[in-house]
Amino acid sequence: MTALLLKKIVTLLALVEPFGLIPLFIQATGGLPTSSQRRYARVLGLTVTVALVGAGLIGAEILDLLGMSLGGMRVGGGIIVLILAIAMVLGQEKAVKQTAAETSAAADREGRGVVPLGIPLLAGPAALSYMMTHGALNRVVDIALVVIPGLTVGAITWATFHFAAKTQRWLTAAKLNVIERLTGFLLAGMAIDMMATGLKELFPPLAG
Repeated sequence: MTALLLKKIVTLLALVEPFGLIPLFIQATGGLPTSSQRRYARVLGLTVTVALVGAGLIGAEILDLLGMSLGGMRVGGGIIVLILAIAMVLGQEKAVKQTAAETSAAADREGRGVVPLGIPLLAGPAALSYMMTHGALNRVVDIALVVIPGLTVGAITWATFHFAAKTQRWLTAAKLNVIERLTGFLLAGMAIDMMATGLKELFPPLAG
């Protein structure tokens, strides 16, 4: 269980990637008192936690309600994650993960809030689809594998923005580029695994 838990946390952290949004957070909260910046960091951490845990806990029910199969969602989610992974390796993550309008709204003082920095820039389609397709709740262990990763990534998101000013001094553009590309390689392999599992569920003979 420990290995699976660690894998889910690492995957989610790579999908949410709060470190890459530190400059945007600094821009959005520039000029605000420290207390307001930290309050905003708490809101973002809570938003990510609720979104991820919620997607994991009720994602299967939503799919059933919409008449969608878990295998199909895994293939679709895997494709989204793979596109994001390729973009990260090529240094084009921002072009895929956020539009110019979302970036502008996140940096705009009047647009400061849960949307769009919390959702969809942090808890975006890739992260949510990953949680929805990895949230089977048949046992207490399954629930733990949903709640613990969501809480952990939410806490890391909060801590990242809570100490954003100090973190930005250490995370230079060059370091962020290296982290982004290494994360992209990691995500690419996980995306293929997601799609392979989904295809086996859609086409059982493949599993043989």
